[in-house]
Amino acid sequence: MTVLPVDPDELVALGAFAGVQLLILCLSVVIANAYRERALLVHGAAATLALLTLQLIVGGNAYLAQSALLMLLAVDGLQLLELVSHAGALRQPRRLMIGTSLVVLPLLAVAGFALKIHLLLAGALFWMICLVLIMFRAWPQSQPWARWLVAGQAALAAAALYTGWRHLVEETGSILPTAALLALWSTTVFLATSWRNRIYSDTKVRIDARNTIDPLTGLSMPVIFYDRVRAVRNLMLRYGHPSVIVLVHIEQLQKLAAEFGPEAAESALPLAANRIREALRDGDVAARLSHSRIAVLVEGMAPAEAAGSVASRFLVAAMKEPLPLAPTEFLHFRIVLAAVPVEDLPPKALLQRMSDRLDDHVRSPTERRIITLTHEELVA
Repeated sequence: MTVLPVDPDELVALGAFAGVQLLILCLSVVIANAYRERALLVHGAAATLALLTLQLIVGGNAYLAQSALLMLLAVDGLQLLELVSHAGALRQPRRLMIGTSLVVLPLLAVAGFALKIHLLLAGALFWMICLVLIMFRAWPQSQPWARWLVAGQAALAAAALYTGWRHLVEETGSILPTAALLALWSTTVFLATSWRNRIYSDTKVRIDARNTIDPLTGLSMPVIFYDRVRAVRNLMLRYGHPSVIVLVHIEQLQKLAAEFGPEAAESALPLAANRIREALRDGDVAARLSHSRIAVLVEGMAPAEAAGSVASRFLVAAMKEPLPLAPTEFLHFRIVLAAVPVEDLPPKALLQRMSDRLDDHVRSPTERRIITLTHEELVA
């Protein structure tokens, strides 16, 4: 039976190891709730069981301590499945670990405490078999954080084997090896989990960016633009907050392709998007609708004010510098703008009506480059 150390240095070491567990528990819970990381929340539960195990060992309750350690193995196995959920070819090992964590280990924990039988070694060996099968297949797909995960799982396995063997042979021994191994386990698995979550969060951000940002121009995707238009309409209904849609057409693309080659025409769109982005105010949003048209949502402005400031800035920005691949040519815009109507007109239909009016303007060009549509023209 293991008892509380009497040597002051060992007491300090035990307190330090327990403090590491408590720190990992707090960090796991805080980060998990802040960033919705389920794996860290499960690790926090496992760290709680590790602290409970140390307390029960110090208290001399060997059978209950083994039951707590078996439950720790079960919770850790569930966290392991969460961490390697990305790996392929794990159907059978995953089922085996689920059965071990949800059925075998809890039954061994209850049976060991109820019947006063030392079952920790048997449960640890069975858990280790499942662990090896999973990590053997997940290792190539889980770099580089898998190194920390394997180190942590090895420490946990060693703690379970050492504790089970000590209780099986009924020898008194120091609690420090178990405490040190559990502290090592919680720290390394926490690092592996945090590293893995950071990698997958960055990947998710890039995937979301592909769904929200146009890769050619860096402007918003149309679906984001439509959502902003609907949100602006709600503001108009509640507070009378005026907003304007500006539809910009890039002229002379066919002329550029004929005189300077297709590369010059293709370079005009990203350049036009950059010029428009530089002229936007904070809070405005622009989206590419086609190879020659860009829509801009201007909030907090009436049509007359938007035509005199925002649309005019777009025209000036277009003429700022010649095209890099066509040094004798400048960008030329034609613009149609209109106030966002309060009627429940879908944003896509609204832009289509403005686009039809812009088509007429392009087919019959005049010196006037900014056209303002009235409410009646837009919703008729």
